[in-house]
Amino acid sequence: MTAPDPHVHPAWYGAVMGTGALALALAAQSDAWGWDWLDAIAVAMLIVASIMAIVLLPRYLRRLSDRGSLAREIANPAQGPMLATLPAGLLVLASGWGRIGPSFVPTTAALWVDAVLLVIGALLGLALSVIWSASLLQSTPGLEGVNGGWLVPPVMTLLVPLGLAPLIVANPDSAPLLLLIGFAFFGIGTVLFLSMLTLLVARLALRDPLPPAMAPSMWIPLAPAGMIGLALIRLLQAGTQAGVRDFHGVGGGLIIAAMGIGFGLWWAAFAALELRRTVRSTGAPATPGWWGFVFPIASLTLSIAAVGAVTEVRGVELLGLLATVLLTVVWTYVLMRTVRMLLPGRTPPREVTR
Repeated sequence: MTAPDPHVHPAWYGAVMGTGALALALAAQSDAWGWDWLDAIAVAMLIVASIMAIVLLPRYLRRLSDRGSLAREIANPAQGPMLATLPAGLLVLASGWGRIGPSFVPTTAALWVDAVLLVIGALLGLALSVIWSASLLQSTPGLEGVNGGWLVPPVMTLLVPLGLAPLIVANPDSAPLLLLIGFAFFGIGTVLFLSMLTLLVARLALRDPLPPAMAPSMWIPLAPAGMIGLALIRLLQAGTQAGVRDFHGVGGGLIIAAMGIGFGLWWAAFAALELRRTVRSTGAPATPGWWGFVFPIASLTLSIAAVGAVTEVRGVELLGLLATVLLTVVWTYVLMRTVRMLLPGRTPPREVTR
């Protein structure tokens, strides 16, 4: 299989996802430890993520000029699900503007940005996920075509509750409806995650290892593992703050979050061993797909931080801090590799086996 040109790679919006999620993680640590200087960095990261989204958007819009090529890309089991990074990136930005935006722009303006990005991201994500799922039935890629990227569509829908939470709190009269919408997307993401994870485990157990270029996709399961608990906590918190009947506390969210964190940490150890094997045997070529390392770690980090904030268990808060430091290091490393990859004369290998 021929690897996509780096400039038209379908996973570029993973950079928006990772940078926006880093902003949210830094803001969470500022709240946890009272380090106000982190707020300024979080704001800067949100602005950087927003600029990235604007600069990278034409790479996706140009695809609309060749519908046949776009249809083939969607049907490709390795590339198709990566297109979901576009709506997912918009949804991460929506959450970022709803959470961090009010600290440097008027609250009303920040919530409007949140709402607009949320609607566009959710509608685009639903359409893309349905089209991609239908294309799978027609192309029948087989178990060999399964990879961690298939978990991106579930992650995308789990991001909707995060963007809705600030809007629920700000609009108590509409809170019951918004909560229903949030739980609907939560259900879509949870069921799809469990289904796709089963396929991924079967593929890893019954087929050859993933090709080197797909190594980052092994880390993607960390994203829904973290998002499930985080999304539930945010919905329960928002319903409680908005005064919605029968919403009191976040006990159920803590249980689900703890389960997701436990699985995420286990999978991280497993994925690290697999990445080590890949690097030692064949190496992992640098592609925009490397941003697949960043958001999954950020997702798990945000879930740990949320659990620490609710329980006020110092050990969990320290784990969240350490995870944020690791996330920052990984984000910096991937950014440096991305810049090097785009320098003249540096292009990734064209041929990868599948």
